[in-house]
Amino acid sequence: MSLGTLTIHHDYESGTTVEGTTRNSPAHLALKAHPSWTWSRHATGWLLRSSRHRPLKPYALDEITRVLTESGYTVERDIDETMPSVEQQETDREDRMNDRVHRLIERAGRQKTKADATRAKADAVFDSIPMGQPMLVDHHSYKADRNRRERAWNNLGKSIEQGAHAVELARRAETASHHMGARNNPVTVGNRIEELEAGRRRRQREVDGEPGWLTETDEHGQPHHDGASVIPPKNARTTYGARLPPSPSRSITGRTSTTSSRPKARPRAGPDVVAKGDWVLSSGMWMRVRRVNKKSVTVPNPVFPPPRSGEKENTWTIAWHKLRGHRTTEQMPPKFVEAYEAPGTDRISRTPRADDAR
Repeated sequence: MSLGTLTIHHDYESGTTVEGTTRNSPAHLALKAHPSWTWSRHATGWLLRSSRHRPLKPYALDEITRVLTESGYTVERDIDETMPSVEQQETDREDRMNDRVHRLIERAGRQKTKADATRAKADAVFDSIPMGQPMLVDHHSYKADRNRRERAWNNLGKSIEQGAHAVELARRAETASHHMGARNNPVTVGNRIEELEAGRRRRQREVDGEPGWLTETDEHGQPHHDGASVIPPKNARTTYGARLPPSPSRSITGRTSTTSSRPKARPRAGPDVVAKGDWVLSSGMWMRVRRVNKKSVTVPNPVFPPPRSGEKENTWTIAWHKLRGHRTTEQMPPKFVEAYEAPGTDRISRTPRADDAR
């Protein structure tokens, strides 16, 4: 016998929610005990953590459907997987972060006002007590005086806690105000794109069933690894591939186009622009290019001085997206170029600022 009907709803704005539960019902207790679900007053329902403004999580959906069905409920689904463009998602994220900054600033101001008012109450009591005046134990006013002083001390401690909370809220507001700048930092975006591209290649290898990535499958079509590099049958690879999340290629393209559309984004140096003997800027230091590869550039390690005759030079390998500038030898200060290769030179102390290169 069914205990009732529950609806699992999902859309981009609201996230994934479970609607129709009642307090202390089996569904309520199951969702409360589950670490991935929390009660949301905003949604007036059970919300899957980290599901708002994100794509549907099919595994979490299947799992909670199974839990609720085993508890005796009939589960219906109302799923809308429509996602806005990546540019719109980034715009919405920036708006949400700005709103968060404003809310935190307002909360910090209110908390600071409360702290000042509480401190004023304590100071009013302490200022009314003559310097060095003890409590008169045998006096008729002893009890009232003691209570008044205890309240003042409590207010003093409370004002310190409120002031500390106001400082913390202001700190969080400051951090949130830098979120989008850090998110769209060219190096951060480049690292993320490389991570997504590697994930896409790994996922394609899993779908294709290359040796060492998938082995045999069990009776449910799930791959298991028993140490043997066996390519599973074609139908097993197809079943497993259908269960994989969507390819991150859309995120790669979207994040690249979103970042490149920003005015402050710098043109990316690459092997078609940089040649051996040129100069590149990384970590605030200009370094001479020793080798150019498809994905990176090799430069001398500035921690070590230039090698003497017969010695091997210590080098760094830097990914292209981490470079902040590129110059030819003619555009660098001649004195710096000459000293850069001199044996024993401290390359870090002699590195010119980025705006010194011409």
